[in-house]
Amino acid sequence: MAGSKTREALFEHGALLFARHGVAGVTARQLHDAIGARNESALHYHFGDRDGLAMAILRRHLVAVEEQRVGLVEAIEADERSDDLRALVHALAQPMAHHLDTPIGRAELRLVAHLSHPSLAYGPSFTVVEAPAGRQVVRWLWKALGALPPPLAGERLAALRAELISLFALRAQLLDDRPQDRDISPHGLFFGNLLDLLVAGLRVEPSAETLAAALACTDDAAEEARAAASAPADRSRSAQEAPRS
Repeated sequence: MAGSKTREALFEHGALLFARHGVAGVTARQLHDAIGARNESALHYHFGDRDGLAMAILRRHLVAVEEQRVGLVEAIEADERSDDLRALVHALAQPMAHHLDTPIGRAELRLVAHLSHPSLAYGPSFTVVEAPAGRQVVRWLWKALGALPPPLAGERLAALRAELISLFALRAQLLDDRPQDRDISPHGLFFGNLLDLLVAGLRVEPSAETLAAALACTDDAAEEARAAASAPADRSRSAQEAPRS
């Protein structure tokens, strides 16, 4: 098998195997058997190891999603809809929904769920690959949620990320495992309802308890900032007042 064809075969079969068994559940031998390789050096040559292949699949998927998102972001800018929560959530979700149409796309959506750690929701967005369109949507979302205390807005965006990843992965698994099931809702119904739920979650009025907890976080952060700002001055005064030997 030629080098480029071997690489593509590893991408394809790796995605399918990782989606069903997890990265840790797939061996190098299984990957080589799946592509009909005569020896077990192909994986090492092209990707280093199994984890390197998984990350390469993830990055290629995220690049494709970002490329599809660019046009949606440009349309939002042209139509001056950067404050429209549904348009913003649609821009995040539609490129992911596109990948439900093929077995490889579904495998990639499931792999994202395998590899995505929840802590990523609390750091800078879209750091695995360069994704200016995705980051622009997140900036607009922060602005659209500006009436909420920042800790609460952050929690809602973290939940949005988790819901997009997990619900698309579950939908992909459903389509893979039960493709002929008549009880599976049509794609349009699934996607429209998903947008409704996600937008409603962002818009919902916070309860008094949740608002109080968010404001307490804000007060704690402000107190920590004040303490950090005053610490150098306190240390300087202590040094000046200390007895000299």
